[in-house]
Amino acid sequence: MKKLIVILLIACMTFAGAALSENTGLPAYVYPGDDPIEAAVTACIVEKGKDYLLEDGAVTIPAPVILKTVFQDDTHALVYGNFWVLNYVAKEHILACISGGAYAGVMTLEKKGEGWEAVALETAGDGDDYAKDIKRFADGDAELEAAFFHTQDVSEEPLKGIRTRFIQDYVNANGLDITAYQDYGWDAIPLTDTIVGRIEDGSYILRFPVQENETGEWVADDMSQDDSIVKLAYARLENGAFEVRYDPVGDGEMAVAVRHMNGIACDEAHTFELLVKDGKIQEVTGGSYTASPTDEELAAYCIGEWREQETQFTQMTIGTNDEGALTAEIVSPMTHGAYLFRMTLHYDCELNAFMYDDGEQYDLPITDSEEADLGEPVQQNLSGRLLLLADENDTLLLSWYNQLTPEEPEIVFFRLNGEEADK
Repeated sequence: MKKLIVILLIACMTFAGAALSENTGLPAYVYPGDDPIEAAVTACIVEKGKDYLLEDGAVTIPAPVILKTVFQDDTHALVYGNFWVLNYVAKEHILACISGGAYAGVMTLEKKGEGWEAVALETAGDGDDYAKDIKRFADGDAELEAAFFHTQDVSEEPLKGIRTRFIQDYVNANGLDITAYQDYGWDAIPLTDTIVGRIEDGSYILRFPVQENETGEWVADDMSQDDSIVKLAYARLENGAFEVRYDPVGDGEMAVAVRHMNGIACDEAHTFELLVKDGKIQEVTGGSYTASPTDEELAAYCIGEWREQETQFTQMTIGTNDEGALTAEIVSPMTHGAYLFRMTLHYDCELNAFMYDDGEQYDLPITDSEEADLGEPVQQNLSGRLLLLADENDTLLLSWYNQLTPEEPEIVFFRLNGEEADK
């Protein structure tokens, strides 16, 4: 098969400021970032989009998967990647993809004034020639060759995240009432449910969607410790999202974390492991995500009767209040303290524990009556946690740490099964 390697001599200019499409549809795409290489690449892709537009009012939103950039000298650079052209029309609150294509290859950039321009694009051929050309582009770089073949599916990373980030940036930059995007025959992908991260000008920027009427708040690690190799440049609410930027201050590897705090407990936590080299954040090498179980899931294994593991004298009952929140009541008999302790529980997904800050302790009256008045609490606004554990027999345990004994558990409880609870 004859190679279909295309060398396009082009001059793709980048412009700042607002622009409108030639027709009366969506605003034309204008790169909103400050990465000069990405700006030149996206301008080239948008130009290619003109070959695909099939409907009035459509817009090209690029999705460049940049795998490697090699600076040949001060004015010339080679960008290796798969440069996706994707075109959309608005259908109510959804951007519907109507056409597009991918250009896997090498883009040549030249420095022009303060910016860069794409002057050539060499792409891989079809069929059997595709793999041969990718191998030639990689020129012995096995990681680069493999990376090319992981940029072909719009439903998989890294393309999915890059595509979503460019769509989200476009929507935010133009103030559009767009909540999702959709490929023909597939379910719409909500923008508001997507966390987008990107490396830009040597810094790492994260955007976390904030839902309307959302409770709680997002918090980012400030990285103020002396040995930190990145620092928090800003963390702010902007255009319906919590945006965070970390700047490099040294070289090495370090993890940063962004958490969603719902009151005193973390109900969602994201960590990102960053590689800093030559004074720039160059790669996100790993990370993790954890979130709290639903209230229904928590209730399934926590509501019920618990006993002190050592003596079984002190009892704990976990239930719910009128608002549906989990609550706990601990009763210690006359022989073991003669107190009653009440608290509202909030699950922390990082600590794997229930947190509380409204603890109230009462002295038990010396009486045999079950309806005796407890009177006023002897202590209020107490804080602590109930740490979830399991023993060697996989019996569920809760270790109670209060503010008076934060390092050692006050009591370890085990949950009674149905028969034990009836005794």
